[in-house]
Formats: sequence, C-alpha cells, structure tokens
Amino acid sequence: MIPSGDPSITERLGEWVASVELVDVPARVLELARHQRASVAAAIHAGAESAEARAVERALARHAPPGPVTVLPSGERWALDAALTLNSARSMALDHDDYLYLGHTGHSAVLASLAVCEQEQLGPRAQLLAQVVANEVAGRVGASVVLGPQNGQAWSFIHAAGAAAATAKLLRLDATRAAHAIAIALYQPTFTLWPGFMGPGSKVLTAAGPSTVGVQAAYCAAEGLTGARELFEHRRKGFWRFFAFVPVRHVITGLGTTWVTDTLAFKRYPGCAYIDTTIDAVLAILGEHRTATGSPLAVADVERVDVAASLLTVEMDNLSAEHARARGVSPVHANFSIPVSVALAILGGRLTSYELSPEYLDAHEATIRALAARVSLRHDWSATFDVAEAFDGTFGASSVAARLRPRDWLRVARGYARELGGARSHGLDLRALAKREHRSRLARLARSGRRHRAEARRSAVKPDLANVDLTHFRMAFPAAVTLITRDGRRYHARQVVPVGAPGEPGRLEAVRAKVAVEVGSRLGGAAADRVCATLATEDPRSLEELVGRLRGVT
Repeated sequence: MIPSGDPSITERLGEWVASVELVDVPARVLELARHQRASVAAAIHAGAESAEARAVERALARHAPPGPVTVLPSGERWALDAALTLNSARSMALDHDDYLYLGHTGHSAVLASLAVCEQEQLGPRAQLLAQVVANEVAGRVGASVVLGPQNGQAWSFIHAAGAAAATAKLLRLDATRAAHAIAIALYQPTFTLWPGFMGPGSKVLTAAGPSTVGVQAAYCAAEGLTGARELFEHRRKGFWRFFAFVPVRHVITGLGTTWVTDTLAFKRYPGCAYIDTTIDAVLAILGEHRTATGSPLAVADVERVDVAASLLTVEMDNLSAEHARARGVSPVHANFSIPVSVALAILGGRLTSYELSPEYLDAHEATIRALAARVSLRHDWSATFDVAEAFDGTFGASSVAARLRPRDWLRVARGYARELGGARSHGLDLRALAKREHRSRLARLARSGRRHRAEARRSAVKPDLANVDLTHFRMAFPAAVTLITRDGRRYHARQVVPVGAPGEPGRLEAVRAKVAVEVGSRLGGAAADRVCATLATEDPRSLEELVGRLRGVT
C-alpha cells in the first residue's frame, strides 16, 4: 500500500495525461510520431493479406456491426472494437512494426487514437497528441517491468495502458478520471504465453484485446467507474508483484520533460527487432558480392553463414526454434528465426512481406529449409556488452543497473533461472567471460554502476528520467555475419544499430523506404506518396483526409 498523502503511479500518470497539450510536445517528437503513423500504415498494408489476418477478418465479419471506424487499408466502416481489433491484427501480422524504449507501442498508440478520433469526430491534431501520450505512458509501463518474465511484444498489457491514456486524453478526462482509466485498463492485465506467440497465428491478436480494453476502460472512467489507485505499488497483489522480478519504479518519471517517443525505431524488415542487424549485415554482404563478381549470389553457391549476436537475439531464436513446423514454413516462425530470415534474405535478395507470403513460402519451402540448415547462430559477449553499454551510457545514474542492490541482482538472477528452465545453457558460455577483453568490459560496467550509485548518494537526487537525454539514445542490437561460398570466398559484415533505429543516420528515410516497398508494390507509387504525405509538418485538414492518406487512396 502507499501513504494516503503521496500520489500513486496511476495518479501521477493521470495528472500528466490530463494536463499535457500539443504545444507542450517538441517539434522533433511530433515529427517522429508522424513517421510512426506512416510506419504502422505500411505494416498494415504488408500484413493485410497474410493468412492469419484474413482469418481474423473472416471471423469478425460474421458479427461486426457497421460503425464510424475505418478498417485499414480496405476502407470498410465498422464499430470501434471490431475495426480496432482487425487493424491491430493486420499491423502485427508480419511483425513489421515500430518499437521504442520500452515496448512496441504503435499497434495501440496509432490505431486506438485513430479509432477513438473517428468515433468522436475529432481532428488529426487531437489524434497526434493522443498517440504521443500513449507512447509515453505505455513505454514507461514496459520499462518498469524490463526485469521480469516477459520481454518486448510479450508485454501486451502496455497496449491497455497506452490505449486508455490516449482515449482519456481524447475524451478530455480530468486527472482523477484519467488515472482511473489506466487503473481499470490494467485491472485484468493480459499475460502473453510464449507458445502462443512464437509460432502459431494467435500472435496477431497480441495487441488487439488489450487495446480495446484500454479504450473501454477510459469510456467507463468517463462515466464514473473507478480503479485501484495503488494498482502498481500494492505490496502483495499489485501489478509489479506479478510482472517484475524487481520493478524499475523510477522510469515512470520525467513526463513532459523526457520523451520516450524520441527513441522510436522503425523496422525495415518484417520480423522481430532482434533480426534487424543480422539482415542489415546479410544485405551488405550480398551487395559486396555483386560488386566483386558482377552477379547476384546464387543459393547454390552458399557454403555456410555464421551469425554472432547478443544474448537477446540468441534467446529469441531459442524460443522460436521449438515452433518450427514439420511441414511448411510459417511467416510467424520466420519472424523470430535467424536461420529462416537469413535464408529468405539470401534467396530473395531482400526481406519484405512478399518473401513471407504463403505463395512464396510454399513455392520455395525446400530451398528455404536447406539454406536455413547452413546458417548457424552463436552468442557473442562483445555484442551483449555493446547492448548494455549503449543503455548505460544514455541513462547513467538513472539506468536500471545503477539502481539495483546486490539482493535485487539475486532476485533477478533467480527469476530468469526459473523462466529459462534452470541450468539450461541457451548457448551462453560463461567460461568465455574469463577472456581478458570480456573481463575488462564486465569490470568497466560494474565500475560504472558503482560510480552512478555513489553519485546518486552524494547528491541525494532520486533517479528520474527528467535527467536523461534520450535524443542521443542508440538502439544497439549488434550482429556480425560471415558468409562463405562454395569456392572459398569469405564475406564479413557487422551492424551495431539497425537501419531505421535511433543512432543510425537513416532513421527517418527508413520509413519512406518501407512505405515505398509495402504500399508501392501493392497500390503503386502514387499511393505510397499519399501515405508519405502524412509525414509533412502540416497535418491534413480533417481526420477523413488523414485516414484516406494512410489507406493510400486520397
């Protein structure tokens, strides 16, 4: 429980949601949010024809009543819940979304705010503000449980929090009712089970249910329904008790000063964020081979491909490996498999939604499987240290590691040991830490943590995101790829920051390239240009015009 005189987490969030206005949001943050809208639209265009999204569409069409909310990109008008569910499923179908520190917020931040704006007949600027509000709330909720049993997209509950915050802003709820909206949304938080996410089609519904719950929660709060003010902090039965080994409480700070929207990363390839740098490196190698030989690399010429990456990438691949199907190559499995994604990139010379279409996968199944069998993945401590140092360098005394006490580290270690199945190695070679270069980097991280803790004690300043500059954040997920051909040629490439992520020069250009591929290949260049028109600093005059541009039709 919390002292009655202190504001709770939900109350602090509600106060900011109610008070923030568009003029308070920096221009650079609004620019990123406009790119997020276009990125989500491209993901929907990419995923709309997937088998999984079509199944959701057929199911909803059996009972979805007509209403004011547009189904993207096709244009039907359904009731809010049904339209938001299908839009979210299409956005998530091929994992071609965006992400930030910390969470994949676009499925709800963009789509819930669009749906409520159509429902309430509000304009594009109201939608843009609500989208940013959702990013800021959902990203912080995700960051608070980063030391917990789930990770990334499995934090499906952040969509409930983000959608509730966005809807509360659009309904102009006061601070008390906005706090209740978030508390109601997280009263029954969703818990994503890995077997349903890593392989089968159920993964496409990950954000759909929580997003609709979040919207409904805000409408209920508007009518006087209440939620638990101590929902996060309650010692025995609160949110953090179930979703974090050790809650990172201090990240739910800095609202209105530090913007997690600054950390938006836009995927260039359909698939988990942890495959991105591997595919960046593979495509660089394909370009180098073409330059050296004058011809594209033939699948038959590949002897083997060796990938070295961080623990995040290795564990993603471990989780996906058990879901490989005996017959057929699943696009959902491909999204989380380094061998399959590498095989698809080499076979097609690129990795887009086309290479994940049922027709393409069925036609090339034997080749994909044979090539994937020649791809190996191993953990590289240097890559894992790169990830840790990127976060430590940005957050300093407010970093997660700097705030953990020895007993906290023990709780985290025990929690992960339980989640990972005890003593299984997962490719993690602890003996390699004895190497000099790894010992020195580990010692440097430890010294950094001690220094940050000492600085905090001396200054008596509590950790706060308000003291963190996220405009220089680097989203580092390093991967190194070595490709060896049958004739003995050896090609090597390493990518630290994914193309389209913060810290990589072409971040915003990646969105235009994504739109050109995923919208232009289906509807033509003019349609892609219409989607890209939403990137302009001058917003459309009406929400109808914005939705039309996102569809690529007006």
